[in-house]
Amino acid sequence: MNKIKRAQLMFLVVLSSLLFTEVLYSKNKESQQNGSSGEKKILSNEKLNEIINKIKYLNSTDRVLTIKSLSKLTEEDKKKFYDFLAEVSLNDYDSLVRESALKFLADEKADCSLCIESYKKNLFYEGEKVRLQALRGIENLKLANLQQEFLELIQKTDFSQNDVFVNNLIRTLGVLEYNQNEITDQLIKKYKEETTHLEVKRSILLYAGNSKNDAFKTILIDVLDKEEDIYTKSYAINALGKLATKWEKQEKEAIIQRLKEEYNRILSISNPKERAKNNPLKQHLIVSLVRLEDESVKEEIKKLALDDDANIRIKALEFIEDLELKDYIEILKVKYKYDPSKSVKNKAKEILQKWNALEEK
Repeated sequence: MNKIKRAQLMFLVVLSSLLFTEVLYSKNKESQQNGSSGEKKILSNEKLNEIINKIKYLNSTDRVLTIKSLSKLTEEDKKKFYDFLAEVSLNDYDSLVRESALKFLADEKADCSLCIESYKKNLFYEGEKVRLQALRGIENLKLANLQQEFLELIQKTDFSQNDVFVNNLIRTLGVLEYNQNEITDQLIKKYKEETTHLEVKRSILLYAGNSKNDAFKTILIDVLDKEEDIYTKSYAINALGKLATKWEKQEKEAIIQRLKEEYNRILSISNPKERAKNNPLKQHLIVSLVRLEDESVKEEIKKLALDDDANIRIKALEFIEDLELKDYIEILKVKYKYDPSKSVKNKAKEILQKWNALEEK
């Protein structure tokens, strides 16, 4: 290559480098003006009004999609839509749009006064999916002062149907510990009614444990002692494990002894199919006994975590999380790193993150 061609080539290389630097400089300048690529832009008033008008005037599908798109905004920009979406959830004729608006508010734990009014009023809306989002909003905000609304709702709800709403209603009452006398009396009445669906009765048993409602003590012990189906008995045992944590020592020891008798009965079953059939009952017995500080069955949770069935391993991790068995943290770390099931790995990771114990692989 002669000197002239070599010089031309060098010139082109230098020129290309200069052009690349200029482009990079321009992009960096633009990034500084508009925020980094991962940073969300602040919403202008013009854009805010544009989004509001889309939610008001587009077709049903696009209105719902527009509401869903709000999740991509900054936290401050999301708050600008709280009152507007509360109005939408209270007054819009389209139940899908109302549901989407309520879901957004519930997800964001929106606590504006109009939002809370929307949660309360939408408990009585005709559409089940809207009512479910209203429940979520109430539960997420832990609203503990809605006794009259819930009492009215219990009285109006059909407990003979095993629908999603009635079970979620009872679950929310338990999580928020609504155990006032009027609500307790209504739920005991519903439990005893023959027309109440079996699954709903089971939800009421779980409610008794979650709300630590001692008014259900006799009912729960009766279920344990009677020839009930496995799942009903399992839920009663689950509830007893939570309820009995606050009992006097003698009473607590008595229920521990009764639970251990039931546990030993299952262990003595020789028929493999019958023993497998009783597995749900056995699992709830283990959890309740550990919760009541009986160490004799704690090792059983570790055995469940080592089972070949991934679903059983996940259930074991849920028990470890629920009971806060932090002395089993090494099991979680191994599951997160090496378990062949992605679902088990994800559950282990979730718990480790919750306990601030996650180590990168």
